[in-house]
Amino acid sequence: MDWTVDYGDGPRSVSIPHAWRQDVPVSWEGPAVYRASVDRTKGRYLRFDGVSYEARITVDGVEALVHHGIWDAFEVDLGPGPGPVQVEVAVTKNGGATFPVRDVASGFLPFVFQTFGGIYGDVSQSHSPVADRPAASAPARFEGHRLFADDRPLYPRGLLHWGWYPDIGHPNPPDDVLREEIAQIRRLGFDLVKFCLWVPRARYFELLAEAGMWAWVELPLWDPTPDPMRLAEIAGEMEKIVRQIAHHPSILLWTVGCELGLATPPEYREALVGMIRKTIAGAIVKDNSGGAEMYGGDLREFGDFDDFHPYCDTPFYPPVLDSLLPGPRIERPLLLGEFNDVDVHRDLVRLAGENPYWGSNDPGLNDKGVRWQHDLPDFLHSNPVTVDAVFHERLMASSRSQAAFVRKTVQEVVRSREAISGFVVTGLRDTPISTSGFFDDWGKARFSPKEVEAWNGPACLFRIRTRRPPWVRGGNRPGWLDPGCFEAGTCFWRIGVHSIDAVEDALQWSVESRGRVIAEGREPAQRIEALSSRQVAEISVDLAPGDYRLRVRFGGTQNSWPIWVIEAGNIDTPAHIHDPLLFFEEMPRSESGPLLASGLPTNWRQYGGAVFLTGEGTIPMPFWREAAYDSIGPDWGNWGFDQLWDRILSISGDCALHPDWLLREIGEYDTLLRRIDTRTCRIHPVLVRTTTDAGQLYVTTLRPFGGLGCQPYGVTRNPAGKHLVRKLLED
Repeated sequence: MDWTVDYGDGPRSVSIPHAWRQDVPVSWEGPAVYRASVDRTKGRYLRFDGVSYEARITVDGVEALVHHGIWDAFEVDLGPGPGPVQVEVAVTKNGGATFPVRDVASGFLPFVFQTFGGIYGDVSQSHSPVADRPAASAPARFEGHRLFADDRPLYPRGLLHWGWYPDIGHPNPPDDVLREEIAQIRRLGFDLVKFCLWVPRARYFELLAEAGMWAWVELPLWDPTPDPMRLAEIAGEMEKIVRQIAHHPSILLWTVGCELGLATPPEYREALVGMIRKTIAGAIVKDNSGGAEMYGGDLREFGDFDDFHPYCDTPFYPPVLDSLLPGPRIERPLLLGEFNDVDVHRDLVRLAGENPYWGSNDPGLNDKGVRWQHDLPDFLHSNPVTVDAVFHERLMASSRSQAAFVRKTVQEVVRSREAISGFVVTGLRDTPISTSGFFDDWGKARFSPKEVEAWNGPACLFRIRTRRPPWVRGGNRPGWLDPGCFEAGTCFWRIGVHSIDAVEDALQWSVESRGRVIAEGREPAQRIEALSSRQVAEISVDLAPGDYRLRVRFGGTQNSWPIWVIEAGNIDTPAHIHDPLLFFEEMPRSESGPLLASGLPTNWRQYGGAVFLTGEGTIPMPFWREAAYDSIGPDWGNWGFDQLWDRILSISGDCALHPDWLLREIGEYDTLLRRIDTRTCRIHPVLVRTTTDAGQLYVTTLRPFGGLGCQPYGVTRNPAGKHLVRKLLED
């Protein structure tokens, strides 16, 4: 079939699959008219695997079918008889006034970039109608919180896929692209792809099965209209989708929608769950990925597993995950349907040179549409970062190392919680609204298999944090010690393992300094049952100040962590403490010496020292999420912190300094550490220095007293914080 498309200015030849992309303004909804002469001797029934959104089809000028829907296939009867017929398909996409995004099953792609229009699926002929194939048997079952497939233990490790293929403008790439994509995902240790609010063509499911991998289908229901009529139409589309793909044995899990609120009543969600269960006996299904307890709405939920989307700043992951564990609730699988996004600083110089349509500030190419995040066009060609090429390159490298640290740290926490039955990490590829992909804007892997194997393999070794509840105002509060930073003397670790399969082994460990083993040991052999998280060692070593690495090996897997040991003892420099926020209650007071303050005193010019701010003079923002860091001058590195993220974790804050406040209250200052927003390129100082009558005064939003999430509570329990205070007071 030779197809043409007409946008109102005459026909032009096109190849199917096709989306009209930049041929017309991106907000143009159509109709675009596709035409072809179709020979009925090759088949009476013409099948369309995907058209977005409305397809009005005429055969020899007579209307034969009107189809609504992006994700399901449909057929047109061309009528009996030999010879050709003229087929015309008038396509109107969603996202315009005719079919608003929220009124139809648009999914999430319109919020990533824009809606797409066209005959984006394959078109084929057959001599008889193609019937839906019988549903496959559900490939998995669960016992309590444990999943099994073919009686083998299963722990899904997935990547979140939004269907973003900028080179073709629609989510139906050719086979060679899919094969390479799946191979790259598998090389990184993942065994599942979650299709987040879109439905791939059948070929993707088939190729996943060939690779021995799984699919999680999340039906395209996100932030829909509350209109009952529209919701009923969407439910009809959902049923057609499920019937058409239910035969694929690679589909492990189903979710009806994502982060659904009050617009989708519980009865509606329950009915969709029932529809999937009726279609596929034994299907493992959940009505609301993310869950009402996290995202609001009616708390009645339906399905076979719990599904949460915790997006936390790094110190908060351990307590937030603990808050999501089932406790006395019904025991069933608990999956993290998406989480642990880490945005990096993307290659803006290369992007500016290539100037892709999705980064353009031309609304004809890149209209905002329904997106809430539309920053890239504003700074791609003009920002304070790419002016300095060295700064730009340094920031890309720094944010990448930061992302590798966060991924590893968070995933080890996840693997240490046995009740968590699997996870999906955000996400597969960088998009116009995020840079949290394991693959960059050009599809290149951001991390090597070696960098992820310690946390994304069949087994994972992790450190178990030592509990240290502080005594505060007459009682204990939650508290932990830092597993990576110690004062000189006895350093102690508990090591645990999570294993998908049962394993029996003896843990071997070593502590190294500059490549030389200074202590090592072997623990008694233990058997770890499948899908269990258990302690396998206690390690105690006396260490002098310095840098070390702890290495552990068990059951064919290994892991390692940097260890930092500082001088033991109190902070020697006497400090004059100004502490309206009571962060330094445990510190000895002095009438003289440098200033140690939790707020800026009126007489600050009389002092050198350090001021730590959390309220006035700051702007709330996460330290780890959507952020990269750059240090200026040698101090941050000389103090032992530059890009050493394991040390920074225990002193990271939740705000940055307000530049206007600094100019008004401080006047002239030098920035030593600055935060760069990875989505806007806005820069905020985190640590600055000014000159006073007594010397140097540092002002910062870093927290040597910790207290956020899993950070140690108080300077005396926080070795990294104690070291920072020492350096600031000494200088």
